[in-house]
Amino acid sequence: MNLLRICVTALFCSLAVTGTARGQGLLDSLTSDLNIRGLATTMDPETGIVTVTGDVNIVYGDVEIRCGSARYNQTTGEVVAKDGVTIWRAGTIYRGDSITYNSVSGEMSGQNVVSGMVAGPNMVFYKAEDFQSKGKLENQIDATVVNLTSHDVQNPNFHLGAKEMTVYPGDHMVMRHVKIYGGDTPFFWLARYTQSLEENGLSFSPGYQSRWGAYLLTRYAVMHGDHTMARYKVDLRSRRGIAAGVDFISLRHKANAQNFGTFKVYAANDIDSTRYQAGTTRFPVPDNRFRINFQHRVYLPGPDVSTWYLDFDINKISDYHFYEDYFFNDFRTDREPDNQVSLIHTDDAYVATLMAKFKANSFYRTTTRLPELSVDFTRRPLWETGIYHQGSLSAGVYNEVVGKQEEAELLRLQALGVGGINDVLFDPLGTAPSAFRTLAGLQRDASLNAANISTGLGVIASRLQEPDFARFHTYHELLYPKTYLGWLNVTPRIGAGLTSYGSIDGSTTGLQSFSRGIFHLGLDLSFKLTRTWNNVYSESLGLNGIRHIFQPYINYSYLDAKQDPGIPAIDRISSPTTRPRSIDVPFFTAVDSLRSWNIARVGFRNVFQTKRDSTTSSGYGNSIDPAEAESPLTYAWAGMNTYVDLFAKDPEFGRDMSNIYNEIFWRPVHWVTLRSDWQIPISSGIGNFTELNNFLTWLPSKSVSIDFGHQYISDHPFFLNSSRLFTRLFTRVSENYGLSMTHIFEADDGTLEFQSYSVTRDLSSWTASLGIMARDNRNGVSDVGLLLTLTLKDFPKLNFDFNMDPNPTGAGATQ
Repeated sequence: MNLLRICVTALFCSLAVTGTARGQGLLDSLTSDLNIRGLATTMDPETGIVTVTGDVNIVYGDVEIRCGSARYNQTTGEVVAKDGVTIWRAGTIYRGDSITYNSVSGEMSGQNVVSGMVAGPNMVFYKAEDFQSKGKLENQIDATVVNLTSHDVQNPNFHLGAKEMTVYPGDHMVMRHVKIYGGDTPFFWLARYTQSLEENGLSFSPGYQSRWGAYLLTRYAVMHGDHTMARYKVDLRSRRGIAAGVDFISLRHKANAQNFGTFKVYAANDIDSTRYQAGTTRFPVPDNRFRINFQHRVYLPGPDVSTWYLDFDINKISDYHFYEDYFFNDFRTDREPDNQVSLIHTDDAYVATLMAKFKANSFYRTTTRLPELSVDFTRRPLWETGIYHQGSLSAGVYNEVVGKQEEAELLRLQALGVGGINDVLFDPLGTAPSAFRTLAGLQRDASLNAANISTGLGVIASRLQEPDFARFHTYHELLYPKTYLGWLNVTPRIGAGLTSYGSIDGSTTGLQSFSRGIFHLGLDLSFKLTRTWNNVYSESLGLNGIRHIFQPYINYSYLDAKQDPGIPAIDRISSPTTRPRSIDVPFFTAVDSLRSWNIARVGFRNVFQTKRDSTTSSGYGNSIDPAEAESPLTYAWAGMNTYVDLFAKDPEFGRDMSNIYNEIFWRPVHWVTLRSDWQIPISSGIGNFTELNNFLTWLPSKSVSIDFGHQYISDHPFFLNSSRLFTRLFTRVSENYGLSMTHIFEADDGTLEFQSYSVTRDLSSWTASLGIMARDNRNGVSDVGLLLTLTLKDFPKLNFDFNMDPNPTGAGATQ
């Protein structure tokens, strides 16, 4: 190393004597990583400071500097760049008159620096008279005399000016003494402005909506401390009155913000609580309405992540219709939220949970667990035997409580049913006939008779029961996976368990206690056949070689789990579905619905793979073995999973054979995606029906996006026949104009359920959208609305949203 320094010093001394050396990269290796090039270089042998002028290029790791002149100090690692400086660092560009970069610490400072950063879905740009970033990871930026805008032009229409700015990249920013400008004219001043970089801070949303009337929604997002963001809300609705609230969000849990780290409070004084959405049944609600939601995780002893933690999920709502009236998306996704507190301990071998699930809202049906202790044992090998164990146990006191509104409606329907079919047909409210059709499992246009009324009364009686019992349940399973002959995968399974009920209340047969044993035998068989064609290539189809994997499989499951019909089920299969039930006992969580079965699931998978420079998951069921996607060069191009259930004993419908199921995906290139889910009957009888679900996303050009879908179902024992088509089209007509339209058409009865059309105009720093929508509710009442959105790209944000039904198709909107 000393010899190297002597050689470098001698070289620069000779250059100092001769003056300059042009056109040569004489400082390619001043350190092992930093390279400097320029037209003229000089070096002071005493200080070790190198000066480079003329088309300077400095490269150090992922940092590249270009400027007119630079000075490098080998001792401190400091580079001082001047004269038209441009720095590329970790994907961000910095420009300035003079910027100093320290190659050792990663710190950077400068004067008149211009740069940008990501803020939510957009980029924001700033210019600072004085600028400093700390550390190689750039976890803090400090700047003074700052102008900030999201309008990427030389003279932005709107911008913010601040005397001081501190930025925590990817998190939030703090500005002090802030002025908001329209052009060159300031029109608003804030002493302090804290802005999340994931969403806009100050927003005003005026508009019109049929359930709200004219409205003005205001929201201000501000940081409290380093980890808590608050969204303050004050809302005015002409048909609903005034409402206000606040959302506190912990950024420590932002990776899982939907489940943890949130506290929401919102209250409204409803001046017209009788108003309801067209086509729905309305229960009485109070004038003073509210929500309180608290979802959080507390690690014990904390604050660091540990194996012990408390989970809180608390949701108190004033009435049954609050979400429906004020928070449309919450109503669609979780209209009857649970309330529970859980103490959890995790270990490599198990996860133990002590839960208290309680009733906080009296207006909908709730299952309580006061308390429940459960332990889930992960699949683990037993010593060196090759045998694996998995299982679970739970014990608790369980109760199901009927909601007040549901109870009142069921009692009303019960009284009408007892009065006979004429009382049902001439119900003053007009809802009883359709309700009894649903209770009896009939189509919506079917005729009612006395037998249907009797069936409905039986269902009502069972729904009015509030079962209560103590239960202990445990199940354990042993597996012995082996590969024979190098290709045949065999996994025998044997399991046993026990379910015991005590202190039963609500049994239809007067049962007080009951215990049953559980015995299970299972066998998994599969093998793979592969063939590869390396010479297949098609750029348009995204093919670079192709490999076909064919995998036949059999999953056999025999279960002996006799259940007394007098047990009032709480953990049951409560929602009808079109999908086949799980036949793996450890994953069957509806303990009280566990019945004896004897089923063989027989099928085969076809997977087509090609080579890509990156991989993504299939995103579709279990059609692809995860082991197939371990290589970074392997891409699942297409796949199909076909299977059928063969019954020696069907626990649901007494069938000999299920439908034949087929799950298909095809993702050849990023601009085409096809998914197809279908099942068709291969025998007759209840439980055999037809279902076809097909979805296509196609981007025929950079300016056109098309979504098409078709959902068809026929002869299902619970669901009505339906043949629904939906389309979405967006096209960018020019740089400034875009057109979009959405349609939902029910072909079974020829109803165009929903249609919307909109035009979008890019106004430089604004985006304007004008559209119209219509919804047919099938009861003679339709919703028709005008939708207007005017969004300022800079923050603060101003929205004009004349929206009759936000997110009409139920996917991907904000509320």
